[in-house]
Amino acid sequence: MAIANEPRIILRYDCELAREKFEATFCTDFHIDAVTTDQSAMAALNEVDAPATALLLLSEQPTPQLLSPLLTSARDSHPGVLKILLGDAIPLDLLVSLLDQRLIDRCFKQPINPDLIRSQILAAALTMPTPSDDPSQPARDQITKRPIVLIVDDESAATKYLARQLERLQDEFQVLCADNADQALDCIRMAPDRIAVVMTDQRMPGMSGKELLDQLKQSHPTSVRILTSAYGEVDVALDAVNEGQIFRYQTKPWRATDLLPLFQKAITRHRELVAAQLCSRSQRQQEFAQLRQQRQRRLEQTLADTVQGVAGAPVMTEFLEALSSIEPLLANTSHIRASQETALEKDLVQRFAALVWQKLASVQADSPKRISLEKDSICAGLRAAAGQDDSDTEEISTLALMCQALTTLLKASGQDWGDLEIIEATHNGELVLATPTPLQIYTHLLAPLTRISRQLLEQQAALLMLFIAVRRLGGELQVTSSPQSCELFVRFTPSQLLDQSC
Repeated sequence: MAIANEPRIILRYDCELAREKFEATFCTDFHIDAVTTDQSAMAALNEVDAPATALLLLSEQPTPQLLSPLLTSARDSHPGVLKILLGDAIPLDLLVSLLDQRLIDRCFKQPINPDLIRSQILAAALTMPTPSDDPSQPARDQITKRPIVLIVDDESAATKYLARQLERLQDEFQVLCADNADQALDCIRMAPDRIAVVMTDQRMPGMSGKELLDQLKQSHPTSVRILTSAYGEVDVALDAVNEGQIFRYQTKPWRATDLLPLFQKAITRHRELVAAQLCSRSQRQQEFAQLRQQRQRRLEQTLADTVQGVAGAPVMTEFLEALSSIEPLLANTSHIRASQETALEKDLVQRFAALVWQKLASVQADSPKRISLEKDSICAGLRAAAGQDDSDTEEISTLALMCQALTTLLKASGQDWGDLEIIEATHNGELVLATPTPLQIYTHLLAPLTRISRQLLEQQAALLMLFIAVRRLGGELQVTSSPQSCELFVRFTPSQLLDQSC
């Protein structure tokens, strides 16, 4: 995503010297509207034709006077505008009050890091919401169980007492407690989709509260994070706000009546984040669906004639349909970028086609004769394939090709040929090969990719070779898929075991 115009920022300042220094630093990066009064700043915020990206308050010594109608108006009427406070000495109680009321989003002490300010504002410009977005409604449809508020503190008696009080005051959310970060992570793993809010103390044995929240920011971005402490740790609070993007910094002691509205606001924010994530995910999936169709078309155009010539049937189509039924991991922005901005799509088709042509070149030409497809012969072929060097390019039979393909697929899932179930039905002479344990296919040719590995190409080529070999031997291959895995069933009937080609 690109920024069409310079981000517009409104600078509310008191000191002319500080304004001049700020403008000298950032005038080439942003369009700056510098104002000296709250009324002028609110008028600038309300300009419809030129929406602001950020509101910056430049104050040498921030005071409670910052709790003004300007910040309240910015919070309530312009929620998409990034609100940043720049100051020298920022009292902890003022910082807590500003955060508690959601009046600011970031806070930096002087001297500031210009690159950090630029990155914050540019990131906000890239993610500004559109007026037509209604992020809350989809989330309400997704959350069917009570959300969970997780309280993490090593004073277990206090947290359990607080949890009981909160449970008596409301029935909107459930409260869980953890004595340390490890217990908290266990709770999150047990109910990852229901953890709406995590409030953690900063000072705990082992992992600190800020470290826990930093980890959750990456692994569970929709969980709203609150940091607490009984100590006046201004620097910790600033770092947590600016780096961890926490929702609040809450001082101790805790009171259930004070925390209840905070948690209710945090749960509302959690639902907004879930809705935004669902919307973004849906857009990514639509983008990748188009890329996937193009990739599938290129693969079929490149290999269909060759594969059909060897198998005598449209096996390439069957192979791609089987892959389509295996649900891969979801596409993210890095997958989309790799497909759109690099040579990944072209390289994938070329490298896979080259590997397929190489493998097919080593398969013996058709030589009609009666073959022996029995359990002992299959096991012997699998044992031979398991001990064969992958670089061996000697001419092989179709039966050996099938055994090699099965061995490669089993090995890619941490299994071996002994895990394959081989059944001879004596009453009708049918032979069945099955994978009782699903094969792990976390990614495949039609899945989102950021890079092309040799292991991926070998696994996918093996599956295609299995389709080809089974068809040449007159058998039937069935792929039963599930998310990131599949089971294989190969069936030969008595009539198919006669007069086939090796």
